[in-house]
Amino acid sequence: MRVSIIEGAFAFVMIGLSEAFYIPYLNALGASHLQIGLGASLPVLMAGLIQLISPIALQKSGSRRKLIVFATVGQALAFIPFALVWHLDHHLQVWSAIAAFAVSVAFGNLGASAWADWMGVIVPRKKRGRYFATRNRLLGVVQISIAVLGGYLLDRAIGKVLVMFTAIWFVCAFARLAASAFFYLHYEPPVARHSSGEHVSFLDFLKNLHATRFGIFTVATSLLSLGVNISGPFFAVHMLNNLQLSYISYTILIVTPIVSTIATLGLWGHIIDRFGSVPVLRLSAIIVCILPLPWVVTTSYTLLLITQIVAGFSWSGFNLAMFTFYIGSLKPHERATHIAYFNTINFLCIFVGATLGGFIIPYLPQVAQWQLQSIFVFSSLVRIGPAVLFQLVRHEKYAGAMNTFERFFFDPTLTLTTTVTSSILRYFKRQL
Repeated sequence: MRVSIIEGAFAFVMIGLSEAFYIPYLNALGASHLQIGLGASLPVLMAGLIQLISPIALQKSGSRRKLIVFATVGQALAFIPFALVWHLDHHLQVWSAIAAFAVSVAFGNLGASAWADWMGVIVPRKKRGRYFATRNRLLGVVQISIAVLGGYLLDRAIGKVLVMFTAIWFVCAFARLAASAFFYLHYEPPVARHSSGEHVSFLDFLKNLHATRFGIFTVATSLLSLGVNISGPFFAVHMLNNLQLSYISYTILIVTPIVSTIATLGLWGHIIDRFGSVPVLRLSAIIVCILPLPWVVTTSYTLLLITQIVAGFSWSGFNLAMFTFYIGSLKPHERATHIAYFNTINFLCIFVGATLGGFIIPYLPQVAQWQLQSIFVFSSLVRIGPAVLFQLVRHEKYAGAMNTFERFFFDPTLTLTTTVTSSILRYFKRQL
């Protein structure tokens, strides 16, 4: 499991740079709002479609390692044309960048379900919350460090921003190749084979979404992704174009949620191991609904930093709970297939959300100083429905034996705020 952390550190160099600077790169190339929306959504569409063949590829290859290495090497190589598109004719630059990045994302996601299945096998159920909390905390430090460095270098590259972007994307390629090598040091259990009778087609999966615990979770998560990504790509544009932030100031705002995530992952991991992932999913989804609103009512850098801290806290719990939920609620023979189907639906909703945001911005009324702020309000409203839907996800069996007091606070029908408050108090009491 230590090898996974080292491999992840190299992977998060790529993730930290690409997540922080992909949209700014498109913005520097002169992308329109529509191109920004499509630039955020089309790679996700490719990722979603590739998930449909991922389980088949895993069964055909018979090896998680072979599939993941093939995928990650392809992802790394796609960064090379992505880095060089600014040498093309101006009208081709943005669309070529989007296409190259989409190919990179598609390759990366080809092996995503195989990796999740691999981790689900080698990490014991009772340790998953704390292990992935620790892993994500360490990798978050890597992500923060590399993103801040990237922002600093971009600010220093006066008049040569595109040259610096080129260097950043070549670093991404190298880091992803380095990560690929570490998969050869992983212990790889045999791939769980399923008979024809056990295999569930994508159509059958869709038909049963309403009838299963994992299906309702899939719908709720995917609709939340749709709502989030209606506005998601445009926060960077708002910060750089409207608020006129420098790259380093922008980067600080971007990495602040990661710092908050690192600070709270241990808490969330303890809560999940003790009480299950569902209460965390429910509470964090509610908080996520209100996150865009401060961007509408204030331009204060300090208040936006506070908003980002809260965002990191909520997304830390949600993402960790989401991952532990889907690797823990599926049987070994169905894990890779169902995770792939989950990812497909989720990515398709992300595609719809980001595309919709890019299309509707010109038609929304201006609710504050800038037009973009209207999309933040709209996104917040759309998130409410899936947050309510999360309350219908059945609670898993409690991870530990609970007394009457704990059952009161952690009964899924009761207030989520008291649930997490009780857990926080218990966590800090344990630390002291």
